Amino acid sequence: MKLLAIDSAGDSSSIALIYEDEILFFSQSHQRKEKPNWNKLLSCVGINSKIKISEIDCFAFGRGPGSYTGIRSLASFMKGLSWSQKKPLIAISNLKSAALNAQLSLKEQAFKTINVALKSDLDEVYFSQYMLNDGHLDDEGDEKIMPYDSLAEPKLLSNPSAIYVGDGWDDERINISDNKSYFNIDSNANFIAQLAKLEFSSSKEFSPEDANPVYLKETNYKKIANE
Repeated sequence: MKLLAIDSAGDSSSIALIYEDEILFFSQSHQRKEKPNWNKLLSCVGINSKIKISEIDCFAFGRGPGSYTGIRSLASFMKGLSWSQKKPLIAISNLKSAALNAQLSLKEQAFKTINVALKSDLDEVYFSQYMLNDGHLDDEGDEKIMPYDSLAEPKLLSNPSAIYVGDGWDDERINISDNKSYFNIDSNANFIAQLAKLEFSSSKEFSPEDANPVYLKETNYKKIANE
């Protein structure tokens, strides 16, 4: 299988190519509103040198939530690729990508619940909760915008079988023990690709028309300066 995934929902962009049993990965940092050079990203995993774009079986991208500018630009680019190559396009949650990162990176830890919080703006976070059931990552409720006063609720923070993943938890109002918090675990194209591979194996149809960004908030909201 050959699957190409790109993520650009924040202040970095990454690309991953699943090439048979191999995963090629590249990541770069940039300003949150800066548009990456898509062709340069493609070349970093061997597109048009190791493999032609026409050989890709499926495309995937991080659909958000995250930077409105980054997600919108990436979705447009990936839809164009998918349409031009007549190949499936799968939109993957950035929150679930971060949860998979935690699941695979913390195999030695004992936990059943992964609470993911990624910084938004206006004193809010993007939040979602996932449960591990026989190794499978299951959604627990909908993704949502959550203010910090709700994120700091003792009931949410007192689950003994939970871990807390993402930079949204890195705030002085949040009281979590160090051995349960993982602020530096985030979404990237590697985990977008792995989730998309699982989706693709389900034999569903994935039209680029249905692969759309998810913002979780009105797109005309007042943004802070660095958004």
